[in-house]
Amino acid sequence: MSATALPVPRVHAGLFPPPCAPVLFTDGDRYEWPHGEVWTRIGGSWVPSTNGDPRDDGTGHWTDAEVRASLGRAVAGWDVRKAFVPTRPGDLPGGPFPLLPTSRPTAQYVLDHQADRLVPLRDLVARHDEDAAYDIPAVLTAAETEQVVAEIIADHNDVRMSRDEAAGRICIRYRRPSDFGIWSGSGFPDHVECLHVFVLTDQAV
Repeated sequence: MSATALPVPRVHAGLFPPPCAPVLFTDGDRYEWPHGEVWTRIGGSWVPSTNGDPRDDGTGHWTDAEVRASLGRAVAGWDVRKAFVPTRPGDLPGGPFPLLPTSRPTAQYVLDHQADRLVPLRDLVARHDEDAAYDIPAVLTAAETEQVVAEIIADHNDVRMSRDEAAGRICIRYRRPSDFGIWSGSGFPDHVECLHVFVLTDQAV
């Protein structure tokens, strides 16, 4: 299905466009437009969904190339109406780990516990401090990615990570002490599970 044949979404206000157009995609990834218009990657194709149902509604599909091109236009045009949502990885192997070098820039996504999905790091920061969010780069260089990965390994325990070549991303999961678990009997967990997903892109930094 051609991109021009898809329904035009209504405008939804936001701060940031998608941080990048990924090099690769994997099944379970989502491309979201305002007001419930969603395309989910299933079996290598992007199918339009109805009311969040990931099954094909029968109106056609997009290819990876079409989604990549549309995301590229959203990034270039600062189109805050669109969102790329990477699928969450399954179990990750434990350490010790070698560094996972990459020759490509990456966009860093993190697990938003309230929404229970991956979001760009700067979007999550913006909820607490909009000014600080503008200082977070949309895309990290390969060297910056390696530095962030090394710092996560050095600073946290129970780190689990992998590089998914087929999906074009580096995934890191670890546990950190909860900010609320310090109060005994508070009902909050002692630790919080954190997840970082670095999505590889060709986009210049």
